[in-house]
Amino acid sequence: MTTEALARPACTATIGDDDTVSVTVDGVDRTFGSMPEAIGFFASTAGDLGRPLKVTAYDPSSTTQPETYLIVNGDGSVDADTSVPVKKRPPRRTTARPAKAAATSQREHPAERPIPAGVDPTPVALTAGAEDAQPESAEPRESPQVPQSAVDQTPDLPSTASTEPARTPQTSQGIPAAVQVEPGDERIKLRPEVKAEKTAAPAREGFRGWLNTTFKANLAASPAEQASRARRARIQRPLETHCTMAVVQLKGGATKTTVAYHLAATYGRIRGGNILAGEFNENQGTLGERALAGAHDRTTLDLIRNLGTVTRRTSDLVRYIRPQGDDRIHVLASPPEGADRRRVDGTSVKAAHDVLLSLYNLILLDTGNSAQASTWQAAVDVADSLVFVAQNKADDFRLLEATIEGVKAQGHAAKFARSILVITNTAQPNTERLAQLKEYGTSIGLAAVVVVPLDRSLQEGQNFDYEALNPATRRAYEEATAALTDQL
Repeated sequence: MTTEALARPACTATIGDDDTVSVTVDGVDRTFGSMPEAIGFFASTAGDLGRPLKVTAYDPSSTTQPETYLIVNGDGSVDADTSVPVKKRPPRRTTARPAKAAATSQREHPAERPIPAGVDPTPVALTAGAEDAQPESAEPRESPQVPQSAVDQTPDLPSTASTEPARTPQTSQGIPAAVQVEPGDERIKLRPEVKAEKTAAPAREGFRGWLNTTFKANLAASPAEQASRARRARIQRPLETHCTMAVVQLKGGATKTTVAYHLAATYGRIRGGNILAGEFNENQGTLGERALAGAHDRTTLDLIRNLGTVTRRTSDLVRYIRPQGDDRIHVLASPPEGADRRRVDGTSVKAAHDVLLSLYNLILLDTGNSAQASTWQAAVDVADSLVFVAQNKADDFRLLEATIEGVKAQGHAAKFARSILVITNTAQPNTERLAQLKEYGTSIGLAAVVVVPLDRSLQEGQNFDYEALNPATRRAYEEATAALTDQL
């Protein structure tokens, strides 16, 4: 009776490549963003029926376990349905089966005599009837390199079946000879194999990750999780030196501040280390207003005024920067509009950047709106790479072209090959203009063009909250950060 009761209604859950879950209950379809959400729906249904449900979970892209049988209870707990045998696909064999080691017979031989110091241990041919072979010269000499063909032609010498390790070749002075490793030697392939093994680790996210955690399974990562791991590996790539990136666009409100902050936050969350998002521009910016507040209200201007007292220690910057919690970055805000900005010029920006670059691994600079301003020119000059930004709007497109011309006028066109374009979609995106923006970015030689979807949490000047970003927005910023890191 229990089995019959559990069999109806017929419930299935099918996982997609993007980790969404398509659910059917007696043929009625629904879609959920994750497996826990789908389980919550099944639990609610079980609670309404007053009994648990049988659920068949399908994972079409799994090569080993395409179907999993579950029992979902009204309280949300999940058990494995042991009444149905688990269907598993045999794993594909990717390497040849190792051959069995051939059995070898041991032969009794006289004990091996030690080789006197200074005597060449290389085997020499024996004369007929001779019991011991004498070297041609008693003078110490280095061991020659014996061709393989000569070794193959050497008669068998009495030896023991000793298991002691082979002796390391010695020079005449008793110093171990250098080991020659040719390209392709098996001994130098260990590191790539270890990396590949880590990349192929079991799933930790999505439906497969949920199954691995709940039932101690060992399912491989989904294509979406594998792509995420690849992006993270690119972002975490080691760099040879500290780097600076400037976010530029000559239009106000073109998402410069938003892009600068979230690129820095993506670095902070995935890469770690000392990451700074800073404002050095001729106008009051919004970075300080939309980021987390600090225990002070000091700005870039205060740092410039006191550069003489700042040594190259991070502790000296505590009075000027604002930590950003789980984003693991620091923010350096621009001064308010009423402040005396005469000291914030190109020379002071370069001096401050020189100090900051010795303390921070990566710096994201939010710039102003005038290509004629010395602060803008200084930011473009010190940047290793540029991040051009534009919304999917006609006026943004026109000012993007003006920004490109401004960078060219400063003599930095060579930086295009190390730079990217980040396009932010609007509530009503124009597909034709979006295609034109992408084509334009490619035509001027930018390294990558990334499109960020519209995200309501970033609209109307709201405070930055990385946790509130949509998954698609996070993926887009990860791709932009990875593409930028590829060029550093």
